[in-house]
Amino acid sequence: MIPQKDSKIIAAQLCDFARKNFVAEGVDFDENSPLAKAGIDSFALVELLLYCERVIGVRVPDSHLTGNNLASMATLASCIAELARNGQSPN
Repeated sequence: MIPQKDSKIIAAQLCDFARKNFVAEGVDFDENSPLAKAGIDSFALVELLLYCERVIGVRVPDSHLTGNNLASMATLASCIAELARNGQSPN
C-alpha cells in the first residue's frame, strides 16, 4: 500500500470516517472542528488511528499524539501527511 500524502485528502477521509462512526446526527462537523465535537474520546481515537494504518497506510507513533496534532482532523491530517512523506508506514 502506498500511503496517502495529501493532507486535504487525508482530512476528508478522516472526517468521513468520523461522521460515519462518531459524530452525532445533526452536529456541524468539518476538518477544523475540535475532535471532541465529533465525540472522539480515547476509545474512538484508537479506532481512528487504526483506520489511519489500515486505510491511509500510515502509523501514527505515540510521540506524535500531541495536543497540537489532535486538535482537529486538519491538524491530524497534516501530521499523517508529514509522516507519509517521511516514510512512516504500519509495522
